Amino acid sequence: MGNKNDKLEKSRLHDINNNLLNTDIYDTSWIEAFEKSFSFVWCDASIGTQNTVDDDKNTITQLARIINQNRQLVHTFNELDACREFITHVDNVCLIISGTMGEELVPLIHNLEQIHSIYIFCFNREKHLLWSSPYRKVRGVFNNINDICESLKSYVSTQSLLEYDRLQFDVISNEINSLTTNEDQLRLIYSKLNRIILFNMDSSDRGKQHMINYCRDQYKTENQIELINDFEQNYSKHSPIWWYTKNYFFQGIINRALRTHDLYALCSMHRYIKDLDLKVLQLNESKQTTTTTGSLNLYFGQFLLKSDFDEIKQNVGGLMCINQCVSANSELSIALMYIEQQQKLISNTNIIRVIFQIHIDRTKESIVSYANIGFVSQFVHEKEYLISMLSVYRINKIEKLLGVSSAWLIQITLIDKNDKQYNNLIQCINEYRLEKMNLTEIGYTIWNRLNLFKSTNKLFKQVLYNNPQELREIILHYNMGIIYDSLCQYEKSLNEYRKVLHIAREYIPSCYQKDDLCLVSLFSNMAAVFEQQNHFSDAFTHAFRALEIVLRIQDDSILKKELESSCYYNLGLIHDQEEKLSEAKNFYEQALRIRQEYLPLGHLDVTILQKLITSLTENRNTSF
Repeated sequence: MGNKNDKLEKSRLHDINNNLLNTDIYDTSWIEAFEKSFSFVWCDASIGTQNTVDDDKNTITQLARIINQNRQLVHTFNELDACREFITHVDNVCLIISGTMGEELVPLIHNLEQIHSIYIFCFNREKHLLWSSPYRKVRGVFNNINDICESLKSYVSTQSLLEYDRLQFDVISNEINSLTTNEDQLRLIYSKLNRIILFNMDSSDRGKQHMINYCRDQYKTENQIELINDFEQNYSKHSPIWWYTKNYFFQGIINRALRTHDLYALCSMHRYIKDLDLKVLQLNESKQTTTTTGSLNLYFGQFLLKSDFDEIKQNVGGLMCINQCVSANSELSIALMYIEQQQKLISNTNIIRVIFQIHIDRTKESIVSYANIGFVSQFVHEKEYLISMLSVYRINKIEKLLGVSSAWLIQITLIDKNDKQYNNLIQCINEYRLEKMNLTEIGYTIWNRLNLFKSTNKLFKQVLYNNPQELREIILHYNMGIIYDSLCQYEKSLNEYRKVLHIAREYIPSCYQKDDLCLVSLFSNMAAVFEQQNHFSDAFTHAFRALEIVLRIQDDSILKKELESSCYYNLGLIHDQEEKLSEAKNFYEQALRIRQEYLPLGHLDVTILQKLITSLTENRNTSF
């Protein structure tokens, strides 16, 4: 039986590897999510000339096969000024450029944060190697489009694997054991509050519809739409674990949101997250688990950045919080097979191969659920286990993995509910008296606030792509500001928002001297907090400051309309709260007018404003 299952698992891993390199596959959602963060640009003076039509078509076709099946992702230019202008308005540019044009353009744009990598495409390779060699972002000089495509293919597949398989975690030193809040402790508090709020949100049909709407808004390819339709029509016919293991699409949505602290995505998908956790809990408590005594050792293979590996290594004895769900197997051979298979795709010397060994004491009550899911899904190995999101472990030991070259074994223990350090770190949550609050409504208050400025994470990612640590900190503090606001912890909320502003001023160049577009939601949310405190002067100041930033934008994009309408909506709320009904109605109407320009008739965001305006009109008529 073991040999048969090993072969099945090897076949499954082989399929994953093929998915990374094959553009004509069923589910490319997680690769597409990675690619969407890049802008692929091809610049050559000969593009579009009569003599190069066939060559142009061949080049576009070859590039499209590598980076995406949608050709519009390859932006072409035959003029330097137009290309340079485009580059300054997008992010994470992968530039393919002719040698002659590159010699002029590369020195001008190389140090821009938007430039990720450059490929020189020319016939005189030796000549262009001379001038391009000092520029570290130049990946090479190529005289054949196939060679460029092979380089891109290797890079995209490797980066897609690392992005898809990346383990996001927080490490807390065993020396941190007091109530003095620091960044690590805040992440643990955030994870705990996140879990409490998500699992207390409404699981009715309203929650399901929010989930479907979010998926439709975010994922537009034909394959993704087909998966979403299937999910909507047949969700109740299968176990949440069945959906989780059937396809990487939904697994990727959840784990990517957990990795990146995308609270809007998590609140939108809370119905599925809650159902999945409940099913794991039921399996854990049922007779389907083999035993409830003794211990259990599970294994999973992982690639870590050297910096992440060093952080774990330096904190042996401390705590490690893994944000996403963890899939692990009771057979070490399966984990070994995984890192051996994937090693073929990894050429980055900054990547460390590790096996995590998870020790679980079955006699103690762990802080999260875990269960053998091999019984309920035909898509995984029979000894596969799933550990619920936001699990916390004690780091026990790190040693070289015997018999495997350049690989390490990291031994960790899933902590139980009596872990003293963990309880000390999160005991401040007791101050909020959550048991006396309507957590269902709090969850929707948070979701509504995030929905108002749903592009916030995207805007922060654009300006902090090269600073991943600062990006995580900004999003963490921003989310905590919203959570504290919803828990009526207004001073703590403002403190978190001020931390966001401090990080932005320090690390975002466009925020050094002025307010960047990414700060619109920050000032609007601060205005909302001041409004709750009845500090209307501060509320107006911050709300108008947010609006002024948006009005500086000259384009007519949907993003601008979304931000502008939300700013007017916030101003309406503030005036409404101060009982300035005429002014409130005016701002609501401006918000409605803009939303009707980019949202369909009957959209929830449009309906809410229409009801507010109707209510204000009726109140004014009644008062006369």
